[in-house]
Amino acid sequence: MKDLLPLETERLYFRRFTEADLEEMHSYQSREDYAQHAWRGPRSWDHSYRVIAEHRGPRAFVGDGDSVRYAFSPKGGGELYGEIVLTLVDAESRQIEMGWVVNPEYTGQGIASEAASAAIRAAFERLDAHRVFARLDSLNTSSAKVCERLGMRQEALLKESHWQLDEWRDELIYGILSHELRDPGTAGS
Repeated sequence: MKDLLPLETERLYFRRFTEADLEEMHSYQSREDYAQHAWRGPRSWDHSYRVIAEHRGPRAFVGDGDSVRYAFSPKGGGELYGEIVLTLVDAESRQIEMGWVVNPEYTGQGIASEAASAAIRAAFERLDAHRVFARLDSLNTSSAKVCERLGMRQEALLKESHWQLDEWRDELIYGILSHELRDPGTAGS
């Protein structure tokens, strides 16, 4: 079974979820302002509980549609800064979709860029990805900036691709190929 763990950066370490993460995860997953960019409504307590239960241990990551979700926290601390989700969209062509969320209490500190950069590098080096991509609501300018900082290119703008909050919304697709990965010292600059 392929896995990203152990994985850490200068400030962060990635780990599996624990039951102790439930309250913190639910605090941001249930927010309207977060949900507006996640193409869905706020999550219930039960949904947050199920997600943590499903992602506490190793999960298969070998076939189309397999996904893994990792918590990330500060080194030396137990707080839940956020999460990274990787989905193996096409196993044969090694295409991985990546998503992330940072608890709003910790935004504006470069944490999303640091976590996403580490996850992209690990997807290429440990999961043998050929291409990593992110799908974003076009109004999610913060995540678009993260993608651009990481050297991802905008591959597509899908006009009115989804119905959200009583309106048609556009979708951005950003991607990067394994041979395009920047040197780790340049990520986030």
